[in-house]
Amino acid sequence: VAAVFYRLLDPAYREAIKTTSNDFPDVGLDRWSSKHIGTLASAGIIAGYPDGSFKPGSSITRAELAKIAAKFDKLSFFVEDGFSDIEGHWANQFINSAAQKGWVSGYPDGTFKPDEAITRAEFMTLVNQVLERKVRKEYILPEARQFPDLSPDEWYYVEVQEAINSHHYERAAR
Repeated sequence: VAAVFYRLLDPAYREAIKTTSNDFPDVGLDRWSSKHIGTLASAGIIAGYPDGSFKPGSSITRAELAKIAAKFDKLSFFVEDGFSDIEGHWANQFINSAAQKGWVSGYPDGTFKPDEAITRAEFMTLVNQVLERKVRKEYILPEARQFPDLSPDEWYYVEVQEAINSHHYERAAR
């Protein structure tokens, strides 16, 4: 997640704030993602846990990702809860902010499940939303990279295809 958001930073801004150091005892300077974590931490986009750790090999929760997305874009915070299970949650303002922007959504039952680990498909969906990348299924090119275990009937099929295939595009009017 840190590496992806690092790459999403404006290149000039990223170079201006880039650092190879960090204050997390569990993120060694020889770790492949050290510069990504250190840079985003110095920019205030990500933070570690109360004990000072970062837990770079752990899963990230839906709430943690919503917070990163909200801080990445400096979204305004909404007080009104948009989901039935986030009242009093430490990330409710971040979740509501990212939802207002259209970057995250909940489940059909009205919940967000903030403490559940985010799936790769959900993460790809969020990144596509941040980048305003959207493709209709009928426009996916026959030569597009495919995963043999990804069914076109899955809710995330289009999101994965958009995330993994490089292409030229024209933005359609909204």
